[in-house]
Amino acid sequence: MKVQLHSVAFRRQEAANQCAEEAELRLKFNTAYFIAKEELPFTQFKGQLDLQRKNGVKLNATYNNDTACAQFVGIIADTLKRKTYEKIKDAPYLSIMIDGDTDTSTKECEIIHARILQQGKPTNVLIGHIEVQHAHAQGVYDATKEAFKKLGTETGWLDKTVAMGADGAAVNLGHKGGVIALLQAEAGAFIVPFHCMPHRLELAMLSVQRKIPMVDHVYSLLNMVWKTYHFSSKSMRELRALGEELGVHVNVPGSVSGTRWLAHVNRALQTRLRPGGKDRNLQNPGQFTAVYFHMEHLTASSTNADIAGRARKVKKMMEDGAFVGFFHFLADLFEAISKFSLLLQRNDVILPQAVNGIQNLIATVEAMSVRCKPGGRLAELLADLQAQRRQQESDGEAHPLYKYQGVTIKGEVSGLGADGLSMESTPQLQRAVKATVECTVLHLKQRFSSLLDEGSSLATTRAVRSFKILNHDSWPEQRHLLTDYGAEELDFLLDHFSPILTRNGCDAKLAREEYQSMKMFIVTNYMDKSYHALWGMMLTKMPFCSDYKNILHLVHMMLALPVSSAVCERGFSSQKRMKSDVRGSLHVDTVEDLIRISMEGPNIDDFDAKEAVDMWLNQAQRTRRPNYKGWPTQAPYPPPRGDLL
Repeated sequence: MKVQLHSVAFRRQEAANQCAEEAELRLKFNTAYFIAKEELPFTQFKGQLDLQRKNGVKLNATYNNDTACAQFVGIIADTLKRKTYEKIKDAPYLSIMIDGDTDTSTKECEIIHARILQQGKPTNVLIGHIEVQHAHAQGVYDATKEAFKKLGTETGWLDKTVAMGADGAAVNLGHKGGVIALLQAEAGAFIVPFHCMPHRLELAMLSVQRKIPMVDHVYSLLNMVWKTYHFSSKSMRELRALGEELGVHVNVPGSVSGTRWLAHVNRALQTRLRPGGKDRNLQNPGQFTAVYFHMEHLTASSTNADIAGRARKVKKMMEDGAFVGFFHFLADLFEAISKFSLLLQRNDVILPQAVNGIQNLIATVEAMSVRCKPGGRLAELLADLQAQRRQQESDGEAHPLYKYQGVTIKGEVSGLGADGLSMESTPQLQRAVKATVECTVLHLKQRFSSLLDEGSSLATTRAVRSFKILNHDSWPEQRHLLTDYGAEELDFLLDHFSPILTRNGCDAKLAREEYQSMKMFIVTNYMDKSYHALWGMMLTKMPFCSDYKNILHLVHMMLALPVSSAVCERGFSSQKRMKSDVRGSLHVDTVEDLIRISMEGPNIDDFDAKEAVDMWLNQAQRTRRPNYKGWPTQAPYPPPRGDLL
């Protein structure tokens, strides 16, 4: 009996010790997760633990270094990777998104994401971040397959893939020798190549810049202003000092060169036109004023011929009335384009939103050639100049002087100040506006032809256009027209995707019948719902997901299309923040773990370390000893006892 009691007490004490050890380990795993989530170096781990000890938390010195932190982060990333594997395994359809980049250690890396549906909502998940042995199509394709293999789905993903999204590089989307050609040859010709729409938008505007001289002049002005202050702290200090005298808070000028999203061009334009003060009075000194007077100062005082010449050119451009008016027009144009660009960069953007967005953008741009954007920058400028003309005429001024933010402007300014904007009054501005609008609309239609019933007759392109039959906003209102609407496109989609639809148990005949019924049901009850709300409900709620289960296969495909591969760009942005010049030795697998935690890990408050701790304790070949304090021989000798002296 005594032995049995001792055994029970021993087991109880062992369980208590184990609970205490696991609680302490969870604290360390939480700290390691914080390091990874905040993209901090592993060397910060020990300092974070020391800080907790100082604040009264009892932590032993075991696993108290950057090596242990890296190990903990790897285990945490593995738990997230397991969840990704389960998502991919359960998904009937998916799209892949790929992009390549060279990191700071000159390694060519490929990042692979998959787009799937979770609870009826599109979700992007990280598959892997792989070093590419050869940056040609076969090398990129092999790296993609390797990423899925490491995840645990070596071949299953090929049977589920319906589309591939990437930028416009030939190595990715080349029809003859690109990655998409290799993927179609192995998995099926029905797989849709999808050129990332934010990239398409940027390429369209890059073509406009090259073909319209006035647009290029605005870009040149913004770049010259940026160059002046980016490479000279003295010039920036002088600009800020001048801004303080004028009562203007000066913002640092931004660059518009390089390959970036178009929202940064809009920010640069809006910053230059921002007036001082809380109101939008165009006669208050603002950013435009501060830059103009500082350029005037540099023109007269700079001993550097390049700086003086650049300042003189900028000053002359800022005085020209037609240029100032066009600058305001371009701010209105890029404000509309920027909104569409930001929509396309969202992770949950779906095809119907993109189609409606490009159609609305083209209509908005076309209207700008007829009249100024209501409430826009150009409309405000013209109204202000007209008010100045009337005021000066009432004061008896024979030759009115026009000012913008306190700067006297010249040239076609008299036409800008006239009542109404016509070709006769401002021929240079009107020609530039008309040419820019026509060129912008032309290139938008060319770049987005696959969504606008124009251009290529390729089967995959036609498939993308045919998905418009699932856009309930475009359905005809008359019932007799609605009955036959989309029948031809539906037949094409069912035939084009028949291999993968058949594998997933879709009955094409029933899908046709369900489409007719579903149209009438939605028109009668749910036309007021958004795309996400409507299809999320149909895919997840009973009895809809059962009554329309065959036609909902096509809905699932449509929602999984990779409209934007911006998530890949975000992954590489995380890589650049993590793998810097001072952390250039990070292994590619470690970088993948950090990207996974940074992009897909839960918030610090929502993270539960229990699963990671259990995995860490159970996966080792030897027993873990989280409270190991060293062997007795490693401890310092105790002081001699007094009775032995």
